[in-house]
Amino acid sequence: MDMQTESILQGGYFKKMLDEQSAELRQKYNMKKAELEILYFLSQCGEHNTSTDIHYQLLMNKGHISQAVDSLCKRSFIVAVPDQRDRRYVHYVVMDSAQEIIDEMTKRREEVNRRIFEGISEEELKVFREVSAKIKKNIKNL
Repeated sequence: MDMQTESILQGGYFKKMLDEQSAELRQKYNMKKAELEILYFLSQCGEHNTSTDIHYQLLMNKGHISQAVDSLCKRSFIVAVPDQRDRRYVHYVVMDSAQEIIDEMTKRREEVNRRIFEGISEEELKVFREVSAKIKKNIKNL
């Protein structure tokens, strides 16, 4: 594999850019990185809003997830709702009080995406998404 592809797959540059992009928000709202990432994830994930979902999607340590969701609950940004069918699961629902933070994160992420995909046609983006999905599937199967 060539170094450019390997670099993209490792995500180092992308992670660094997202960290830099969110640093101001973390400071403004006195939030840890995990709290901000989880809050944004929960705003986008629909019904996939349990600790297990967070763990699999964000690849976060379960201890960090637990601390972050506790903090977000205490600050009334999210609420924990027990699953009606299985008491082992708790669903986390974003509260209206978090909307300002989510709006700012969304705006920043959209700007980052616009800049990342600048000069890439819709057709190229479609191919990229298809190839990315196949790579993700192959990685999961390993």
